[in-house]
Amino acid sequence: MREALPKASDAVRATAGDLITTTMSTVGKDFSESPRSPAEIESYADAMADMFCAYLRSLGKR
Repeated sequence: MREALPKASDAVRATAGDLITTTMSTVGKDFSESPRSPAEIESYADAMADMFCAYLRSLGKR
């Protein structure tokens, strides 16, 4: 988080890290409980990455 949010406070970085870790764990568990094709996995991973990048960009502007 220090690399992604160098100007953010420790509290903001901690919250972002916790939110991303919790989201990835929860979504990953749910997602992996069903069989997925390689295309589905890639599409879902790309969407998650886009979502996290947008979130981190928004925090970097504050």
